[in-house]
Amino acid sequence: MRRALLVALALLATTLPGAAPVTAAAAAHSCPAGLAAWRQLTGAAWLDCHRLADLTTTGNPYTDPGSLTGMGFPPPGSGTLNSHYTHPTTPAVAGLQIDGYWPDGCNAFQAEPAAVAKDGTPFIPGCTPTPGAGDCISGCHHDGQFVIRIPDSWNGHLLTAGTPGIRDAFSSDFIFSDYAVEKGWAYVSQDKGNLAANFYRDGSDEVACATSWCPAVAIREWTPRMRQATKAARSLLNSVAPGYGLRRVTYSYATGISNGGYQARRALETDTAGPRLYDGGVDWEGTLFTTRSNLFRYLPTAVYYGPAAIARYPAAIQQLAAVGFNPESQPLWGYHYSVYWGLTQKVYRLEMDPEYTGYTCSDPLGAGPPCVSPAAEVVPPADPDATYNFAARLQALPALGSRMQSIANTGNIQHPLITLHGDQDSLLPIKTDSVIYEQMVADAGKSSSFRFYIVRGGNHVDPQFDDHYGVDNYGNTLLRPMLPCVRVALDAMATWVEAGTSPPASHTIARPNPATADELANSCSLS
Repeated sequence: MRRALLVALALLATTLPGAAPVTAAAAAHSCPAGLAAWRQLTGAAWLDCHRLADLTTTGNPYTDPGSLTGMGFPPPGSGTLNSHYTHPTTPAVAGLQIDGYWPDGCNAFQAEPAAVAKDGTPFIPGCTPTPGAGDCISGCHHDGQFVIRIPDSWNGHLLTAGTPGIRDAFSSDFIFSDYAVEKGWAYVSQDKGNLAANFYRDGSDEVACATSWCPAVAIREWTPRMRQATKAARSLLNSVAPGYGLRRVTYSYATGISNGGYQARRALETDTAGPRLYDGGVDWEGTLFTTRSNLFRYLPTAVYYGPAAIARYPAAIQQLAAVGFNPESQPLWGYHYSVYWGLTQKVYRLEMDPEYTGYTCSDPLGAGPPCVSPAAEVVPPADPDATYNFAARLQALPALGSRMQSIANTGNIQHPLITLHGDQDSLLPIKTDSVIYEQMVADAGKSSSFRFYIVRGGNHVDPQFDDHYGVDNYGNTLLRPMLPCVRVALDAMATWVEAGTSPPASHTIARPNPATADELANSCSLS
């Protein structure tokens, strides 16, 4: 009878958007005296546990404030994924945070630990390896980091977050973890098994290959790392469930933004055999990888014509429009040219096709360029990557096709999925990404399990709304933050799975006008 009541309360809390978390069984829980059993359950090489008065980023010292690989701090701050108009989580959510890493290679090419508490104290042990392949110093094996949070009010739900960009396990703490634990859900995230701008060199000390690194190996790791995080969290949660008045994890969802959205898509596409890990998912403009559509089909054009398009030359703007960019988003192109386009094209091309330039590097000193890629990189029109032709490279390098196929999306989702994509996205244009993915889902015969919401005025990351709101007409009348729509979609997914109530049919979510920045950043309706 007690469990039936708890399950009923948990279902109510997830089917009513904005409902308070379950508090009936919110007794304080403690970390065990010894962590050996939990290390075995999670498969971790190292594990730690903290009892926290607040698991959310409002009061949690154990999260990564870094702007390049973490969530940025204070949220919102430099490098954050949310608008600064977004309200922080209140009140505090008490519970347990478990930090750890799985056995993995030691070539993150990143000063470790990536995770440093808000007071500057490292809380995951590490070292600073000498940049370069094969520098396996004891304590540097921190690719494969993860974080698990269990609120005292845990109601049986689990949210697994993918990781955006080339960031770490803490990068989605504000946008996803805060919302999850506030709802009484447990939360887990990971770092995809590789991070930072040199992620493409992952595998050079693990897999034998002809070059100094192994093409496509890094991205191929992203899907198993997502599933590994879910398995680890489910094993741990199932073991402690009786202490929360539960038998096991009741519902499990996947979500993510950008590359994390790709992980969420792949999590649902590959959940075909036991153990079935997921019940549904929400994808926030996930990266699409197929031979038909991928970033190499449009980023070189953006890099080549970017300076002229930013200067508003009509012919250059038309070139970007021809490969999928929305001309309305032209006010965002200067920022993307200086921060995203060049670096993304360069490092992802090195991951998939290092043969294109016969790339070599010298570390620490030598004749070649340095082996550590910068955090941001502008690729000028004269650079070989500005004229990269993916179709021609498929003909010249047949292995490129098989590499892309090894990481390709299929659209064959095994569970309900909601995709949201902004029509102002200037990194992953909606026409080259989610519009095509919607067709892939239809071709796989899974349209009844799919919803696609185009967010009018949404762009790739919400702080770009902040850059324009109150500054120009583009920000005042067109742009909007996407996070509130994504959070409402998580509620809708839970209702879809748990109550059988289908969300609205796929459509464009209109931007309310007039609306204040506070309203746009904190409310959204899927209707």
